[in-house]
Amino acid sequence: MKLFVVIILSLFVCTQGCAQTDSVYSHKGKSVVRYFDIEEFKRKSTTSSGYDCLEGGMRVSYLKRYDSKDKVIGYTEWREGINTPYGYYYEYDLRGRLIHSITSFQAFDIGKECYYDTLGRTIKTIDHDIPYKFTLDAFIEKMKKEYGYDVEDRKKVNLLERDEGKEDLHRPWYEVLCTKEPNGLYGERFLIDGTTGETLYIERDVYIDREGDGKYIEDMLAGRPVTIQEKYLYEQKKKKEEQDKKGTKKKGKSFWRKLFD
Repeated sequence: MKLFVVIILSLFVCTQGCAQTDSVYSHKGKSVVRYFDIEEFKRKSTTSSGYDCLEGGMRVSYLKRYDSKDKVIGYTEWREGINTPYGYYYEYDLRGRLIHSITSFQAFDIGKECYYDTLGRTIKTIDHDIPYKFTLDAFIEKMKKEYGYDVEDRKKVNLLERDEGKEDLHRPWYEVLCTKEPNGLYGERFLIDGTTGETLYIERDVYIDREGDGKYIEDMLAGRPVTIQEKYLYEQKKKKEEQDKKGTKKKGKSFWRKLFD
């Protein structure tokens, strides 16, 4: 029996967030609730804080949870896919009862983040998918069909983020940097609209190691756009300026023609 679970629920179900009204559910006519096996944790701990291990294609960390005064207030479990970008984080109280769960995809949280009471009932949820009308599944499918990249293959994805865009584009976006080969040195970076799914910007032949990229450092020091969001906004600004110039020229021609006619 695994350390942290008396639960018959696959990780696939976990990725869907807390779809049920609480964390207690029926399996073969019995009530089952996720919990942390404290005695097994004590037996397997390799440090004063806990231990790490591999379980079913995932890296797993079991650790004590501390407050600001270094007092133990519970336990945490972090499960991260070795070959996939999915991760699962759980917090338990001092009796091993589940109190908090989050599912993540690479660097961002997805689905419903849930908080539970001592009976395992969901008392609060935060839906991290709401701002993104262009869903994560749709994004994954788009990258496969249009560009041939499997963003669920961790070895071919150097960076993967999404954001509500409040500080830059003022609309949600996805950003991904993919390589053709596992752990490749060069890749392609994409900026995708998180509402419409439109491809906003593509960078080709991007050097993966920014710290060793002379051009990146040169642009940054010179105050030129370096992030893909900055480059997209810069290109949009240039296009608008060009359109404004064309509009001014047309108006000018029309005026002089009228004057001399």
